Amino acid sequence: MLLKAGSSGEQVKALQRGLKMLCCYGGTPDGKYGGGTEAAVQKFQKQQGIEADGIVGDETWHCLVEELFSLGTALKEQGFYKSYVSGAPSVKLYEALCAFQRARGLQPDGMAGAATRARLFRTGESVVFPLDLGSKGDYVWNLQYALFVLCCNPGGMDGVYGSATAEAVRKYRKRYGFPDNGAVDSTLFEHSKEKIRRIQRALREKGYPTAAEEGYADANLIEQIRAYQKQNWLTADGQVGPATEELLFGAVQGDALDSLPLKRKSRGERVQNLQYALRMLCIDPNGTDGIFGGGTEAAVKKYQKRCQLAESGVVDTALWGRLSAEIKPLQEALRNKGYSCRADGVADTACYQAVLDFQRKHALSADGMIGRGTKTLLFGDANAGGTLSAVLREGSSGSLTRYLQQLLAEQNYAVTVDGVFGAEMKRAVENFQQKHGLTSDGIFGAQSWKKLFEVRSKLVLFSDTMRFVQAAEIELQLGFAEDYGNNITPYGEWYGLNGEPWCAMFVSYCAYRANMLPVFVPRFAYCPDGVNYYRKMKRYYKRDSGYIPKVGDVIFFYNYSKGRVAHTGIVVEGDARGIFVIDGNGIENSVRKSWHSLKEDTIDGYGDNGGKPVYGSLITELEAQEKADQLALEFVKGVMVSPELVQKLESWGLDKDVFLYQNVDSKLSVKVSRGFSWYLSCDENTSFDISADGVSLSHSRDGFGATFDGLGEELIPRLSNLSLEIDNAPGRIEVSVEGTWIKVSLVFEKVMHVAEGQDFKFSIGLTWWVRPLDDDPRPPAVPMESYDALIYNIRTLQGKVSYEENWAPLGVSAAILIILVLAVATQNPETVKNLAEKFWEFVIKWYEGLLRAQPQLTPRLAH
Repeated sequence: MLLKAGSSGEQVKALQRGLKMLCCYGGTPDGKYGGGTEAAVQKFQKQQGIEADGIVGDETWHCLVEELFSLGTALKEQGFYKSYVSGAPSVKLYEALCAFQRARGLQPDGMAGAATRARLFRTGESVVFPLDLGSKGDYVWNLQYALFVLCCNPGGMDGVYGSATAEAVRKYRKRYGFPDNGAVDSTLFEHSKEKIRRIQRALREKGYPTAAEEGYADANLIEQIRAYQKQNWLTADGQVGPATEELLFGAVQGDALDSLPLKRKSRGERVQNLQYALRMLCIDPNGTDGIFGGGTEAAVKKYQKRCQLAESGVVDTALWGRLSAEIKPLQEALRNKGYSCRADGVADTACYQAVLDFQRKHALSADGMIGRGTKTLLFGDANAGGTLSAVLREGSSGSLTRYLQQLLAEQNYAVTVDGVFGAEMKRAVENFQQKHGLTSDGIFGAQSWKKLFEVRSKLVLFSDTMRFVQAAEIELQLGFAEDYGNNITPYGEWYGLNGEPWCAMFVSYCAYRANMLPVFVPRFAYCPDGVNYYRKMKRYYKRDSGYIPKVGDVIFFYNYSKGRVAHTGIVVEGDARGIFVIDGNGIENSVRKSWHSLKEDTIDGYGDNGGKPVYGSLITELEAQEKADQLALEFVKGVMVSPELVQKLESWGLDKDVFLYQNVDSKLSVKVSRGFSWYLSCDENTSFDISADGVSLSHSRDGFGATFDGLGEELIPRLSNLSLEIDNAPGRIEVSVEGTWIKVSLVFEKVMHVAEGQDFKFSIGLTWWVRPLDDDPRPPAVPMESYDALIYNIRTLQGKVSYEENWAPLGVSAAILIILVLAVATQNPETVKNLAEKFWEFVIKWYEGLLRAQPQLTPRLAH
């Protein structure tokens, strides 16, 4: 034996495993002798008192095996290691150590540390009796498990003798006649061990493995008790109470509890079959748990009364036979609908689940009770008919009749959708035939089907692939399913091959309704033909080719028993994990929707019809960002009304001000920045909302609120459009100084959606710039001609302003309102000239109020 740095292979992996069990190696065994393994070897060598050279020779290996031999022996004694103990660092030994740790409530890390060794080798135990409050160790731990199993719940099993354990001991003493002195001496402990030993022995006799260490209770024992209880229709609580004890130790075998006659205290699968049968016959036994209680007894009496029998509440052989005779035809009808249940008169779980599935599929209350509605759909008419032919006439019933009724209802014919071809249905068929020039005989045969498929409108909404998906979803809602597995379907009738497997014909029919035949989707009835078509068109992609399936793809499944592609369907949605497929002739011979993992090996490939990928994007991240930037530009252009302003935006660039108007004292700009950083840096106390009703501003800290309504018929539509464009998101206000300019900005956030999973955030703002004189923070009075294009007629706003005595927010709101108007109103120079002076009155009051409210801004304003 010689292992050292650079060695590799299974022997190194075994070495690492052994060192890990001995708490010298903390990594995952990988079979590579690196620095970590060398350090672990040196640690072990030091513990053993041998030369710590980090090389595993014979001496080191023998020491390792000797340590592991004692570990394996202790695990075997406690029933966790079943193999021959050799001391080899095997996987089984490692797993046994982890199992022991889990059973003892320790961290199952496979490392035999101090806590694990204390319980494994029973060192450091409080083995001196009596055990009392404050005692700790494995004996306390075993005592707690024993008390739990014997129905004296000690609370948690933590190895600490606390108040809950003391209370459980008192219960135990009282039950078995021990003096109530509070402590646990060796006599009481041995008494509990004998009780546990008896349970272990009985479980092993019945085939339930327990630990070899007789008389010591642990987590494994509780799990075996629960397994026994579950198997025998008992409450699986892991405690040996009266019912469990009676069955575990009594002379009566478990099977005898399930034999006829069934009565109170009976339990088992046959009792559950009885309960299912009663529910199917619309009698509620108050549960289907396999336990014959009061509810089941009352239900049996109700059934006996219905049958005019003596109400004994006991199910003997005669009554069981009577029940079976009623259940068998229900089973046969379910089998005719394609459900895989036996028809032997025994209402087992498969039969009951079939009833529930049938009810869900037909939009009935899924209660398992076969009442009038369920029975009508299950049997059709009184003769228990079903779909035997595509030629339907009075007296026919079943799924195809129901399908026809739904299609006639689409054409506005008066029919009841119940799956039964009655007199009303015959009149509707005659009217349909008469309307379309067919022989009006009330028999719906090949010519009537052909005409119905022709007049049933083609789908016109959406793109090609989405029409394809829509057609499949409509058929899913119609819910066709064969009655007898005979391949008689509307899709086969349309195709002209009724009676043959119809998954491909279903796909073809959906393509026909979507107007996609034969260019996008072939008309095919044999799956390999469909694959060959897509291959010829260079649109077929194998599952493992890296292709991302698209919505509207035709998916093909490989059948290993047939050795070829043998099933197909339509991809309707999905994600990176899997896809949903609508197909025909699948499970239950029906139209269904099912989920498939993208890694499912039965998927052969996909026929690409040009739809949208089920996940990811058709464009790169860079292309998406460029598209988002362009959308942001188009958005701002859409806000601007004046063509001249739109032209100025041709000098577009992110993160820079594009000036829409400017002179020596004032100017207006628009800027767009990626992200919400600009928006978030604004005063969070401000809020600016616009809607078709007007404009409102508020400042939560100062308690200021301003509302501008009565904006006039011309401006309201523009405000409404703008509010929709910015997704009704409230704006924020920013007041800042840049050089000699005071800036007031209205900023809001905007998300540009480019593709699924590719949304880009922008801050979009309009800024009004004002420059006061160097020695006076107030703007001067200037000639009217200086404001030649962009100051809107403020009087036309008819502003109704509510505010507190704080001119600063009022001035800000006035300026912001003007910015908004500049953005959305028609610029009229003539109107502007007449009211420039009024505008400057607002601005002057704003500055004066600003100085009074915030004197700290004076130096910056004077700058």
